[in-house]
Amino acid sequence: MSKRQWLTVFGAWVMVFLFLGFPSSWHKIILIVSGLIIIAIAYNIPQEIKADEVGKDSSFVESNHKEIV
Repeated sequence: MSKRQWLTVFGAWVMVFLFLGFPSSWHKIILIVSGLIIIAIAYNIPQEIKADEVGKDSSFVESNHKEIV
Protein backbone atom coordinates (compact mmCIF):
# COMPACT_ATOMS: atom_id res chain seq x y z
CA MET A 1 0.00 0.00 0.00
CA SER A 2 1.15 3.51 -0.72
CA LYS A 3 1.76 6.00 2.04
CA ARG A 4 -1.28 8.01 0.98
CA GLN A 5 -3.43 4.92 1.44
CA TRP A 6 -1.91 4.34 4.89
CA LEU A 7 -2.77 7.93 5.82
CA THR A 8 -6.36 7.30 4.78
CA VAL A 9 -6.52 4.10 6.82
CA PHE A 10 -5.11 5.76 9.94
CA GLY A 11 -7.43 8.74 9.48
CA ALA A 12 -10.42 6.40 9.33
CA TRP A 13 -9.05 4.53 12.36
CA VAL A 14 -8.95 7.75 14.40
CA MET A 15 -12.53 8.61 13.40
CA VAL A 16 -13.84 5.14 14.31
CA PHE A 17 -11.73 4.87 17.46
CA LEU A 18 -13.41 7.91 18.98
CA PHE A 19 -16.67 5.95 19.23
CA LEU A 20 -15.37 2.61 20.53
CA GLY A 21 -15.64 3.47 24.22
CA PHE A 22 -12.17 2.65 25.52
CA PRO A 23 -11.19 3.94 28.99
CA SER A 24 -9.78 7.48 29.07
CA SER A 25 -6.17 6.44 29.70
CA TRP A 26 -6.17 3.95 26.81
CA HIS A 27 -7.96 6.48 24.64
CA LYS A 28 -5.21 9.08 25.07
CA ILE A 29 -2.33 6.63 24.56
CA ILE A 30 -3.79 5.07 21.40
CA LEU A 31 -4.61 8.47 19.89
CA ILE A 32 -1.11 9.78 20.61
CA VAL A 33 0.48 6.70 18.98
CA SER A 34 -1.87 6.97 15.99
CA GLY A 35 -1.06 10.66 15.63
CA LEU A 36 2.68 9.99 15.73
CA ILE A 37 2.32 7.33 13.04
CA ILE A 38 0.34 9.74 10.85
CA ILE A 39 2.99 12.44 11.32
CA ALA A 40 5.81 10.00 10.48
CA ILE A 41 4.09 8.85 7.28
CA ALA A 42 3.19 12.40 6.21
CA TYR A 43 6.75 13.60 6.88
CA ASN A 44 8.19 11.00 4.51
CA ILE A 45 5.87 11.73 1.56
CA PRO A 46 7.64 14.91 0.29
CA GLN A 47 11.04 13.19 0.51
CA GLU A 48 9.83 10.35 -1.72
CA ILE A 49 8.47 12.81 -4.28
CA LYS A 50 11.80 14.67 -4.40
CA ALA A 51 13.72 11.41 -4.75
CA ASP A 52 11.48 10.35 -7.65
CA GLU A 53 11.97 13.71 -9.38
CA VAL A 54 15.75 13.52 -9.01
CA GLY A 55 15.75 10.02 -10.46
CA LYS A 56 13.67 11.15 -13.44
CA ASP A 57 15.89 14.18 -14.08
CA SER A 58 19.12 12.19 -14.02
CA SER A 59 17.78 9.55 -16.40
CA PHE A 60 16.61 12.31 -18.75
CA VAL A 61 20.04 13.90 -18.74
CA GLU A 62 21.75 10.56 -19.33
CA SER A 63 19.47 9.66 -22.24
CA ASN A 64 20.02 13.05 -23.89
CA HIS A 65 23.76 12.77 -23.39
CA LYS A 66 23.84 9.41 -25.17
CA GLU A 67 21.94 10.81 -28.15
CA ILE A 68 24.30 13.76 -28.54
CA VAL A 69 27.44 11.65 -28.39
